[in-house]
Formats: sequence, structure tokens, C-alpha cells
Amino acid sequence: MANYLAGQMLIAMPQMDDKRFRNSVILICSHDSDAAMGLIINQPMDGLYLDELAEQIGIGTPRFCGDVPIFNGGPVEQSRGMVLHSSEHVLPDTITINDRMAMTSNIKIIAEIANGHGPTDFIVALGHASWSAGQLEDELRSNVWLTMPFQEDLIFGEPMGGIWSSCYSRMGISTAHISPFSGNA
Repeated sequence: MANYLAGQMLIAMPQMDDKRFRNSVILICSHDSDAAMGLIINQPMDGLYLDELAEQIGIGTPRFCGDVPIFNGGPVEQSRGMVLHSSEHVLPDTITINDRMAMTSNIKIIAEIANGHGPTDFIVALGHASWSAGQLEDELRSNVWLTMPFQEDLIFGEPMGGIWSSCYSRMGISTAHISPFSGNA
């Protein structure tokens, strides 16, 4: 049986040469033999907040959480909103990631958040990261990413700028001691 990574975190290696993913941490939302999809959880978009996004998509001025930053979820479909959130609040089209996390791409969840009726913990993102069949596995074999078990407090409790380095610290790895050259033993 295949070892799929849904619910795991991908941590970019320090030598990541793709600037879209440099120092990024991605929560894998779905992964099977055909594809993988995830959201970058540590790249807030410069100057874009929920109040502005809500106005742009016709929800109106948020009653709650208007100052919440919008994240760059990844380079694919950057005009499409995704909400990574705690699983106590789901809609019919919500994708369950694990027992504590879910992802919803329905605009209704953004309206519910803006009105104070949404999930307790959430990240609103534009775009996502995706891989075709075997592509993520190839990147893992090429040492582009490290994987780490899901850690909810890193997603919702850590300051945005510190998530990447906190992942390495929790794994007991100093990024200063990682060789810029990769290979396989």
C-alpha cells in the first residue's frame, strides 16, 4: 500500500531554489496516486487582509476578523480562495484532512468567518500548491522537502515568520548545518 502524505507538513529545504517555495511550510491537504495538493501556511500576502478580500468578493465589510492577513497558498489558481481551518465547523463540500483540520473552498465559509460564525481557527489563502502523479515523490527523493507530522500549534499558534525555523528546531535540525548539496545514501 502506498504511503500518502495527507495531513503531513512539507518543509522546504534551505537550498530550495524555487523562490515561490523558499522557506515555506505546506500542509498537504490531499495526496493519492494521481496527485497531491497543499496550502502554504507561512506566507502572508503583503497588504491584503480579510476586510479587503471580503469587499472584493461581495461579502461586504466583515463584522469580525477584518484584520486577518490573507495568505499566498501557492502558485496554482491564485484567484481561488481556500480556507484551512479547524474541523469543528464544516460545510457539505469541506475536505477533511485529519481529525482536527479541514479545508473548504466555498465562498460561504469566508462569509461565515467574517460574520463570526465560522471555525475557531483558520487561514484564508489564495491559490494552492499541487503536484501531478509521482511529482511530489520525486521531489522528496531529490531532497527538496522534509516531511513532518501535523502539528496544529505550528499552524495556528506560531508567529507566521517563525514557522519554518520552528519546524527545523522541533526536528532537532540546525539549518546552518545542512549541506547545500543533496544526494541519496
